[in-house]
Amino acid sequence: MLRYLMLILWFSFFIVSNIFTEEKIDLFLEEKKFILNGEISKGLGQYDDHLKGIVEFLVCSKGGKEYESIIVADEDPKAIFETVLSLGVERGSPSIYNEDSGQMVAPKGTGFLIDVEWIIDNKKTRVRAEELLYNVKTKKTMPYVAWIFSGSRQVYDLESDDEDKMIPQAFVSNSIVSLQNLDASALFQVPLPEAVENTYRKNDQLLPPLGTRVKLIIEVNRRMQLYIMISGKVQGVGFRYFTKRSAKELGLVGYAKNLPNGQVEVVAEGNKLELGQFIKLVKKGPAIARVTDVKIQERPLTEQYQIFEIHF
Repeated sequence: MLRYLMLILWFSFFIVSNIFTEEKIDLFLEEKKFILNGEISKGLGQYDDHLKGIVEFLVCSKGGKEYESIIVADEDPKAIFETVLSLGVERGSPSIYNEDSGQMVAPKGTGFLIDVEWIIDNKKTRVRAEELLYNVKTKKTMPYVAWIFSGSRQVYDLESDDEDKMIPQAFVSNSIVSLQNLDASALFQVPLPEAVENTYRKNDQLLPPLGTRVKLIIEVNRRMQLYIMISGKVQGVGFRYFTKRSAKELGLVGYAKNLPNGQVEVVAEGNKLELGQFIKLVKKGPAIARVTDVKIQERPLTEQYQIFEIHF
């Protein structure tokens, strides 16, 4: 009897220990990404009579401006800050006011891509974070961006015995991802010139119900190579020249080549953000083309291409 009682106690201890030691941040060093858990802020709409749906933050932590944030992350800013550094990313510099020029200097640092994923009625939905917002002036969805890890402005740590100790302001404000390009309090800033005060509103057509549990997939906007095979009516319709023009506009390098079997082969290198935009264009092609299938494979980055060209 005592043996069984000891076994039950050990098993209970094992379960409880795992519950309380489970990490809330999933880290993928090779892919330079991490996953946060959180929820659609229950505070959204709390002051809609005044705010009219305007939001200041894409993400905050608990205790931050939850009523003006799309998502509330489970983890605190310090843990997120340390996770980003563990990817080998250096702290950038937040936006500042240049007294000599009388202008604000944009934030600088490593760019990150942010996806949001949730499940409702066993249906998984994954979107780019920008799709949850739209510009109140243009009435268009926020364009895709690489969010800048500036690391937040430094402030004095009022809780430290060291009077000179500085910490990121985000540790105090609980601001994670700001929607204003001049807000230096958050860990991540948006680099768009359009992102000034009162620019973005929550996209109610796509936003899941308040309180919905979500995952934030945050990854470095790293350089990579894509090998792409396009099928359909894609030869003799200017497809390669369309591909070259699109790649040039996006700052990509590589080549496009017609194959004997009627397909078009494309190799493209560049940042993941621009490659994603490139794929959207390739799937449509020029007006007289008809794309029936696109196969995409990520390959090791070679850095052997200087421009994007047409191979014969």
